Amino acid sequence: MELVFNGPMLLVAAMGFFFIQGLLAAKVDVDKKEQTVLVGDPVTYMCRVAVPLQYCRVEIPGLRSFNLNKGMSNADVAYVGEGLEYGQCGFTMYKVKDNNNGEIKCTLGITNEPQESVGAMSLIVARKPQAPELDISRGADHVSVYKVDDILQATCLVRDGRPVANISWFLGDDPIDLNELTMPTVLDLAKENLQSKVQNLTRRLQASDSGKYLRCVAYHPAYPDGQAETKRALDIKYAPLPQRQQIEEFGYEIGKAGSINVTVQANPRPTFEWSVNGQRIKEGSNDNTGIMMAALAEELGNGEYRASLRIARIGKQDTEKEYILTAYNDQGSETYKVKISTNPEPKGYEGGVVAVIGIVVAILFVILTVSLLIFAKLNGRWCFSGKGESRYIAESDTESADVRPKETKCRLSSIQLTSAFFKKKHDKVAVEEEPSVRVLDLDEGDTATITAEDQAREAEVATKTAEGKNETKDKGLVYAELDLVRTNSPTLVAVVKNADEKTEYAEIVYSPAKEKEEESADQK
Repeated sequence: MELVFNGPMLLVAAMGFFFIQGLLAAKVDVDKKEQTVLVGDPVTYMCRVAVPLQYCRVEIPGLRSFNLNKGMSNADVAYVGEGLEYGQCGFTMYKVKDNNNGEIKCTLGITNEPQESVGAMSLIVARKPQAPELDISRGADHVSVYKVDDILQATCLVRDGRPVANISWFLGDDPIDLNELTMPTVLDLAKENLQSKVQNLTRRLQASDSGKYLRCVAYHPAYPDGQAETKRALDIKYAPLPQRQQIEEFGYEIGKAGSINVTVQANPRPTFEWSVNGQRIKEGSNDNTGIMMAALAEELGNGEYRASLRIARIGKQDTEKEYILTAYNDQGSETYKVKISTNPEPKGYEGGVVAVIGIVVAILFVILTVSLLIFAKLNGRWCFSGKGESRYIAESDTESADVRPKETKCRLSSIQLTSAFFKKKHDKVAVEEEPSVRVLDLDEGDTATITAEDQAREAEVATKTAEGKNETKDKGLVYAELDLVRTNSPTLVAVVKNADEKTEYAEIVYSPAKEKEEESADQK
């Protein structure tokens, strides 16, 4: 059978053959895909494959092609590596020139492979860009002077660099917030592979910006120091700035000279005037006694001025006066109140108002806590009340008895009295007519306690009993007491007495276990 190939079939076959050959070509490994160097610096590249090489050809912009091998070199290029048999095609350029910028190729011939293997690298020969250019908008009055809250718009442009320069913004030494910057734009100049970068800034001006330099700094390896910058001073007008609190000065001595100093921030320079007890003292003049003098304000820089009031001889009455300084310019005015003292400056005063406020708050918190604890103790509240261990206090005959229990989650130890307490002589109340009582029986060994419900019931019984005895008395007072009756079994009784009967204060918590121990001791 005879095969016949026409033209299209031969073309497709050839294309398939070369495609397969391309796939079979060895892959070239390049150490550095891109390098940036300065004019006159050396640069080295290495191309390698995993099989031996027949030849190593290098193509460099601005130079002719070189066929390199181990030991071969010329004035521009030298071979680098262990040899072609190790699959290495490396080379060094001694001195890079500006026209060497561009793509470098290494072409490798491999035995038994019809297709050459090619590696590509990029050589960037740095060219110094122009100095950065800074363009800023004018103020609200279309002049180079700004006011607080004016919107400043600025543009920084760095032209014709290779590679493109980087830009950073500063206000004085402080970096500008990135939120105030736009994304930079890169402009390409195809002729010499140069690039320019431009970036915009938008900022609302503040009083603290005045006197500072707005700086655009460009970074590039071809700059002499690696960077170049351009800057503009910002002149922002604002009224004298207020102070949050009254100024206090310490350490003055009676009978000696002293000076009251106040630092004011403003732009432009303000005019200063002192007022003492209604008398005004202008800057550079004396008061009517000649003892006080308002000195000319001293300029400290960055919009700060120090105004001074000098006192030739300080008297006690001077420490009781209030000194008022008024500063004003074309943007507004501000007043500053000063008090002076012969006391030394308190420790920590220089820490500022925040430290002082923190100390005061801490002291007030301690005082409040202690007060609450004392209140709770006196009134039996919170942890100072005990459930089932209530305290009963019989008050004077001008007050009603408070037998309300205090309950809490806390439990405190009960107050116990020995049997000697019950052996005291009977007073007048004890020897009088036996009152009506209601006995509460308790089991032996139990502690005599009264719950809130028991107390309510006892109070109700005592009240009804008293009302029965005093039916003829419209406004009679009823007193209820708790008395402990010594019997064979511990009992707790409620005694109801008439209004005309006197009583004493008593607070008793009865412990049956304790009483039993004492009786046993007596019998022995």
